[in-house]
Amino acid sequence: MMAEFQEKRLYPRKPHRAKVVFEDEFGEGLFYVYSQNVSIGGLFLASDIPVRIGTMMFLSFVLPGHKRPVRVTGEAVRIVDQDSGRPAGMGIRFVGLTALAKRRLEGFLS
Repeated sequence: MMAEFQEKRLYPRKPHRAKVVFEDEFGEGLFYVYSQNVSIGGLFLASDIPVRIGTMMFLSFVLPGHKRPVRVTGEAVRIVDQDSGRPAGMGIRFVGLTALAKRRLEGFLS
């Protein structure tokens, strides 16, 4: 009998497809991918861009009801490749969320 795999997430996720811009340290957009979901702890990006676990990145994305993007620093903590049978992408953990970013995320997620 096979044990059932159960994901243990710190924060509940909410589906959210948004353009997520990778920025340089000056806030200039370099390229973008799309998110699949978001939580207060991070987001999942649909992408086959090769990134190593531990890579730090500057990201920005717009939440519904807002015109200005949320800017966050994130760390790649999970990579899903195309051969896994699931959509390719990367799990990003938010690092040091600002009070404003946290408030806006909490508002969207509630």
